[in-house]
Order: sequence, then structure tokens, then C-alpha cells
Amino acid sequence: MAAGWTDRGEYDLVLAVRAEASPQKRLALLDEWKAKYPATDQRRARNELYFSVYQSLGDSPHMLDMAQAMLADQPDNLVGLYWCTLLVPQAKDATPALLSTGEKAAHRLLDGLAVSFADNKKPSSLPDEEWKKQKSAVELQAHRALGWIAWQRANYPAAEQEFTTVLQQNPTAAEISAWFGIVLALEKQPEKQVPALWQMARAISVTGATALPAAQRREVDTALERLYIGYHGETEGLDQLRSRVAQSALPPADFTIESAAVIAARRQDEELKRTNPELAAWLGIRKRLEATDGESYFSSALQNSPLPKLKGSLLKASPARKPNELVLALRDAMSEEVTLKISPAFVNEAEPGTQLEFEGTAESYTRDPFRVTITVDQAKITGWPEPPARRR
Repeated sequence: MAAGWTDRGEYDLVLAVRAEASPQKRLALLDEWKAKYPATDQRRARNELYFSVYQSLGDSPHMLDMAQAMLADQPDNLVGLYWCTLLVPQAKDATPALLSTGEKAAHRLLDGLAVSFADNKKPSSLPDEEWKKQKSAVELQAHRALGWIAWQRANYPAAEQEFTTVLQQNPTAAEISAWFGIVLALEKQPEKQVPALWQMARAISVTGATALPAAQRREVDTALERLYIGYHGETEGLDQLRSRVAQSALPPADFTIESAAVIAARRQDEELKRTNPELAAWLGIRKRLEATDGESYFSSALQNSPLPKLKGSLLKASPARKPNELVLALRDAMSEEVTLKISPAFVNEAEPGTQLEFEGTAESYTRDPFRVTITVDQAKITGWPEPPARRR
């Protein structure tokens, strides 16, 4: 009997464990060993035997327990690190302690890989390409776990970064695309909704070894349709999205889907252009002028240039009797937006509220207070009242 055994009885009991083919009987023998020799020097070996039995039984929760037990005895145990990293995202109860354990395991696994790869510590029988392949697979497993842990902690930017790392190296990881889509949707930021839709559609498009299980695929598909309708307003275009995602794991930089709000605004603009083209033209100009680059837009595109036909409501005119300067409101009846410089001056007055149509040339613009000054030939103004007839 070799050194390290408590007595002959322990040695014989372990021989029986190793000889037993039935997982259930091996488990019973392991429990007997643990009960009779709780403080054995062979605790690490016993943990590994327990793990192998639970693995053969497909018992993931107990596999995770044993992986954590391995790490408690030996923090750098590669078997414990690997399986803890792999199994933590499958845990039903993601306690803070478990998340911390999984995070430490993933980082230790990455650090260990970096050191072993730098020092060329690989089995001599393992070809270089196979070694690199195995290293890459383990790295992705660690980033997968770190992304999932960040997600559970609601650290969505960190989760995004980890999931992006995985997809850049393994574009067919459907599970990661599904998780990524959920994380992006949870952020509830308008600019994240289209990438979320892309990732969910991508997750259910992947086939083969890395495809989602059928039940999960149906769940993601249902969530995709619900999110798509919530964002776009209807299912129109969803089939095109399902086809488009086959091209890449990450959406192209210029990829977009119109939101329901954008569609409503566009349709409103189209209706306004049909029913009130002058107001539509002015609102388009004002929107550009109120943007951050409004001054440069005015100087490059509007200044000294003829404007489209516009229509406004007269607020005031000066001088009173023969006005050559008019202040108008265009988008409502109250806001001073435009000053018209008239040549020649009118020879009579008009009541405030008079509706005028005009065509002119943009002369100047101020942002605060907002005002566009336009030079107009009197002949290009319609709606001004005719002067009263002269008395004979």
C-alpha cells in the first residue's frame, strides 16, 4: 500500500470505487469513503472521482459543487477552473458568492493560459495547431462566463464587451447571440434596440452544432417578434431581418431599422407636404437651423440663396403707415420667426394675423433669439390687402 492512505481499509475501498462500472454504485462507495474517512489526505482524488461520477450522470449542479470543492483545496486546479467557468452560467441560483467564484475562476483560467502559452508549456505529443485550438476554446469559455456574470450583475457594458469578444472569434455561437440580444434590449436605450434585434434574429438563424436547442430557439423567436413589433410597430420587414443576419454575427455599422416613432414622423411629414407644403418646407429649414451645425448650414446652404415658397401670419409691421419690414410667425400664430425686408414698401397697412405667402432670399440668421431675415420683392408677396381707393 502506498503512502498517503489512512489504513488498508481506505485503500481497499478506493480500489473498489475505481473498479465499479455502475455510476450509482460508485457514488454510493464514494459516499461511504467520505463518511468513514472525512479527513483523508486523498481528498483531491476523491473530489475528482466524485466529479467524474456526476459527469457520467449528467448532474450539472453537483459537478459545479465538486469543481468549487477542487478550487477550495487547490485554487489553480485547471479541472476545477475549467468546469467552474463552464458551469456557473448554467446555475439556477446565481448568488453573489457564486458569481464571484465564477469570475475568479474565469480570470485565473485566462491568466493560466497566458502563462502556459508564453512559456510553451504544452504536451510534447500535442501538435501546435491543436494546442492553439484548445487554448482558443478555453479562452472563449472564460469570456462567455465573464459576459454572463456581468449580465447577472446588470453591468451591461461589460457584458457587451465580453460577448463581442466571443462572437468575433466564434461567429456561430448562437447562445452568445441570444444572451447579447437580451442584454442590449435590457439597456432600454434607443440606439441599442436595433443591435438587440439583430442578435436575437442571429441566434435563431444559426444551425448545426452551435445552434440553440429547439425549446430555447422558440423562446428567443417569440421574444424577437415581440421586441420587433414594440420597436418597429408591425412585423413588416422582420423576414428580411431574419435573412440579413446570416451574413455576419455583428450588424454592419450602417444597418438600421425604422422605429415606430420615426415611421409615424415620416408619414406625418409626407401628409404635411401634401396638405401644407409651405409649412412642411419651413419646418424642414428650421429643424436644420436648430441643429448643432445650424450656423454652418445657414452660411453654406441658405445665405444669399432663394428660399421655397413660405407662408406665415403677420405679427407686426414697421413703419406703421408704409411698412417695409414685417415680422411673421410661420409654424404657429405667436412665435416671431422671420423678418421680411420689403422693397418697395407697402403703401398701406395690414391687420395682425393676416396670412401672407412669399418667396425671398435668406439674408441673415440668429440662433437666440431664433430669427431668419429674408429680403423679398413686394411683387413676391401675396395676401397683403389692397390699398383703399382714393377719394375723388
